[in-house]
Amino acid sequence: MQALFDYHENGCPWYYFDSSYKTLLGACLIVFGVFGVLVNGWLFATFIHSHLLISKSHILVLNLCTASLGRNILGFPFSGSSAIAKRWIFGSACCQLFAFLNQFFGIFQMNALFALVLERYLLARRNRREKRLHFRFYFTVVGICWMKSAIFATPPLFGYGVYSCDSTGTICSFLWPALTSSTKELGYSVPYVLLCGLVPLVAIFHFMGKAVRLEQIYYRNEQLKEEKRLTQSVHGACIATLALWIPAGVLAGWQWVPLLIYGYRPHVPPALSLLAPIASEAATSIPVLCYLCGDERLRAALLGRMRKQYGLLRPDRAQRYMRA
Repeated sequence: MQALFDYHENGCPWYYFDSSYKTLLGACLIVFGVFGVLVNGWLFATFIHSHLLISKSHILVLNLCTASLGRNILGFPFSGSSAIAKRWIFGSACCQLFAFLNQFFGIFQMNALFALVLERYLLARRNRREKRLHFRFYFTVVGICWMKSAIFATPPLFGYGVYSCDSTGTICSFLWPALTSSTKELGYSVPYVLLCGLVPLVAIFHFMGKAVRLEQIYYRNEQLKEEKRLTQSVHGACIATLALWIPAGVLAGWQWVPLLIYGYRPHVPPALSLLAPIASEAATSIPVLCYLCGDERLRAALLGRMRKQYGLLRPDRAQRYMRA
């Protein structure tokens, strides 16, 4: 493993990590990764096939699905197999590519969640003046999600930050810099934490609360109640996804705070090293499950994708969707 990385801390700067934990990590990553591919692929295929998903809001639902599916497909086959093999087995160039894509889709997921929450708030706000959002808004937001993810995932490839092994010594990820690191590394990490972590997180809960208040006032008729159900599904997906990202946030803080305060890289508890990547992998499936539970139109599209079977809906709902 040491020969794979050209880094001033001799490659992997972590203490010994028990091999039995690595096998468990690999097995869990593969299980949750396969499940994520299945459910997100199911939703992606539904968008192509179903005549029910015609709302402009579904563009942003598909945007989040793309981020989750990309992270699944390009993630667990490498991370899971390497964890089971107890070392990174794909070479140094692939290590950099894997870490870049993992960073890219992680930022993409956060951006896509914020885009959904923002759109729900803007729709509720404009409903008072009977105005709608144009397609230009949706495609602009999707483009910004892609561009911002690429902008913040690329610098470590050029020395502004480092992609190296994680605390298990088996998976490549972003390595948090110490105070002794170069200015380029610290200059990337601080804006990354602020613009890709703290600011979107605060904005998500801010616009979520404002959207809920506006919908309680203005969403009265049946069509607007359908919008309200989609909003509830989106908010539920955001809260559940962010909850599953908490271990990854704790892990980042566990690594970075001692580096900034004391200047040393601490030993990471095995339980935290296991829980963070497993929970992050499991989070990719959460949005689809929330749509199934909370949004009637998306549920009808998913369950009736192949044969237009809407028998699980109330008869009046099924007839309305079959005429759509």
